[in-house]
Amino acid sequence: MASQAEARIRAKAEALLRSAWPDARIIHEFDLGGVRLDLAAVTEDRLILLEIKSELDTLSRLERQVNFGLRIGCPVIVCYAAKWAEAIRSLSFEGRWRVEWLEEGDGPFALPHPMRLSEAHDRWDNRSLMWLLLKPELFALAKPFGAKSKHTVPELQRIAHENLTGREIRRGVMAALRARRFGWVCDEPMGAAA
Repeated sequence: MASQAEARIRAKAEALLRSAWPDARIIHEFDLGGVRLDLAAVTEDRLILLEIKSELDTLSRLERQVNFGLRIGCPVIVCYAAKWAEAIRSLSFEGRWRVEWLEEGDGPFALPHPMRLSEAHDRWDNRSLMWLLLKPELFALAKPFGAKSKHTVPELQRIAHENLTGREIRRGVMAALRARRFGWVCDEPMGAAA
C-alpha cells in the first residue's frame, strides 16, 4: 500500500499525464523488463514513463529506472518531493538532460519545458521497445511476415524488425500495451484486442 506521501504526489502526477496526453491509457506500477516505474501513459504511438519520489522514498533505483526509459527512447518524467531537490540536481549520468525533472510545490505539476517531451525529441530503439511485448503480442506483430508460433522471441523480433518500419513497430507495441490486461491499477484496455 502506498504511503500518504506517495499517494499525494501520484495524484498530481497522474493529473499531469491526463492533461498532457488526454488520449493515453494510464497504467500504474508499470513493471516491464525487470524495472518498475510508478506511472506510464500509452498513446497510439508513444510511451511516456513517470517515476515518483516522495519524501519517504530513496533514490537508490532512480538511475536504473530513468535509464530504462532512455534506453527504449521514450520520454521520462520524474516527479519528486522537495526533500530530494539537492540530490536530484547532483545526479550525473548520460541522458540526464532528456528527463523532465519536476519538483513538487503547492500546486499541480506543470511541464516547464514541453518541447523536451515533444515527439521531435523521441529516440526510439525499436529492438529494445519490442522487449516490452509478451511472446503472443510479438507473434501477432510478426505473423503477417511468415512468423510461426514455434519461433523464439529473438526470431520473432528479427522478423518484425526486418519487415516493419520503425513507426509500425512502435505503433504495434503501443497497441499491444493499450490492449493488454495488466494485473494492477490502470485504465481499461483500449483498442482491437480489448
